[in-house]
Amino acid sequence: MIIARHKNPNLNRNINPKLNRNINPNLNRNINPILNRNINPILNRNINPVLNRNINPFLNRNINPILNRSINPILNRNINPVLNRNINPNINMNFNGLYLFDLNNSPIEFIVEANDQVIQMFDFELKNTGFGVKHIQNGYSIFDLNNNYKGHFESDSIDGYNYFDSNNNWIGFVK
Repeated sequence: MIIARHKNPNLNRNINPKLNRNINPNLNRNINPILNRNINPILNRNINPVLNRNINPFLNRNINPILNRSINPILNRNINPVLNRNINPNINMNFNGLYLFDLNNSPIEFIVEANDQVIQMFDFELKNTGFGVKHIQNGYSIFDLNNNYKGHFESDSIDGYNYFDSNNNWIGFVK
């Protein structure tokens, strides 16, 4: 897998949160859910899947990949990187989807858009690891494959997201 220069935080300082304070939630309070209640699911019921049925896959079948075949990569070959080489970054050098990085700038997963509300996440062995549901603050609530909430993506105010666990700890970023 080769990540394009413009999407690689090791080669592009503008998307590296260690080098760009504007996208680092430890240095920019506007994008830190602990300091900004608008992007804190614990404090904002609109982005809390326990309190908002629109973003809860247990309560909304439209965003539940188990019940909605159009957003299920096992049943929809268009969003399955095993079957669709255009969305497989291991073989498509022009993959234009998003990558999930850990805080050491190592790529750990990639993201495929299932539709305008749902994203699917895959590791580089092409195993589906989870999915996200868009919320009203321009971020995503993230779930495992059993529909259990595991965290959230919040806008980094530029062109990506920061990844927080369910306790609002910063654990990665998306570019």
